[in-house]
Amino acid sequence: AEKAGWGKTLPAGHGLGIAAHVAWQTCVATVVHAAVDADGTIRVPEVSTAIDCGFYVNPERIRSQMEGAAVMGMSHALYSGITFKNGAVEQGNFTDFSIATMGNYPQSVTVHIVEAPPGTHAGGVGEPGLPPFAPALANAVFAATGKRLRNLPMGEKVT
Repeated sequence: AEKAGWGKTLPAGHGLGIAAHVAWQTCVATVVHAAVDADGTIRVPEVSTAIDCGFYVNPERIRSQMEGAAVMGMSHALYSGITFKNGAVEQGNFTDFSIATMGNYPQSVTVHIVEAPPGTHAGGVGEPGLPPFAPALANAVFAATGKRLRNLPMGEKVT
């Protein structure tokens, strides 16, 4: 929260949301800065993620995993739903399955790796970054608009 500037003054229609997750002996906290335009379009100017995975060797690999979790988290949170019609899945291929693209990807993703003291365990760094994104985004949208989005995918717009 501190590294993400929690408590800073934001313009109208902007909000910060936070969520945390623990898995594979790794703790991850994500702060999402959401901007909701006048027409309800949700944008994500920045994401800040802190990860405590214990002992690690390659910090660039950790950063890339958390950056990937931001785009995958945004895809799942806003776009990627599976729907059914007459008992059949409507999404037959990737052309029918929406994801975040360069047009609506966080403009800035910052990763803060917690330094581990010698003799600390090693945790996982792949999956733990994904789960906190959607709740952090939902909390940021609530902070920006006062509206709770409780279903996934949330959609591109707040209605």
